[in-house]
Amino acid sequence: MTAPDLDRARSFVEALDLPGRPLFCGVTGAHFFGFASPASELDLRGIYLAPTPQLLGLGGPADVLDHRGERDGFLHDLSLSEARQALDLLLRGNGNILERLFTPWQLYDTPQLAQLRQLARGTLSRKYFRHYQGFFRGMCREHERAERPTIKTLLHVYRVALTGVHLLQTGELIADLRLTAPEYGYPDVLGLIDRKRESGARSPAEPALDAHHRALWPRLAADLEQAHADSPLPDQPGNAAELSAWLVELRLQELRPAPV
Repeated sequence: MTAPDLDRARSFVEALDLPGRPLFCGVTGAHFFGFASPASELDLRGIYLAPTPQLLGLGGPADVLDHRGERDGFLHDLSLSEARQALDLLLRGNGNILERLFTPWQLYDTPQLAQLRQLARGTLSRKYFRHYQGFFRGMCREHERAERPTIKTLLHVYRVALTGVHLLQTGELIADLRLTAPEYGYPDVLGLIDRKRESGARSPAEPALDAHHRALWPRLAADLEQAHADSPLPDQPGNAAELSAWLVELRLQELRPAPV
């Protein structure tokens, strides 16, 4: 397994002039999904806290901060959501925010990371189905429309669907395709992972290979639908008030003077 270089990622983030404090920032993307190659870029995703005075004036903070750049010859793609937007997305069942919270590769070990993970568990509901279903369909369309379909997009189709299936069935987020594919009856995916890691992100999916895996898409869609139908998760998240109170207290802490 190709592990991300967290020291290099930290130096990339810390060299930027961010308008707020990162509450956490983790590596997602191919590294989290189990099919990174040595040349894979680092997808850095997290939540930042805008200074409280910014919320009181005109304009307000940016909902999302994006920056893409190179560090030591490697691409880094950073995206930080402001805390208010991120918590709202969690309540709506947004799997992207959930995944950035639970990736094991975190740049900063902050008290807020542990608190947010606990709060995120309280948002788990069937609402996450819509995120993974929509993402699955979008990845299928992207692969179909490509002039030269790649193994990478085939892997993303599987990854999105099986992450959603496992989350809806168990309430546990596992995004590593090396674990979910064999568990849910798609062992051929492991061969795709080997091909992608050896040949890189642009490795083409030859017609016969492509046809074989596309033929499994209806089964993947049915697995996701069934996981939703049988899910033990509640229909709605139950901790919206707790999330709001946590954010209010955090913002108030930012205004209080530091103890001498």
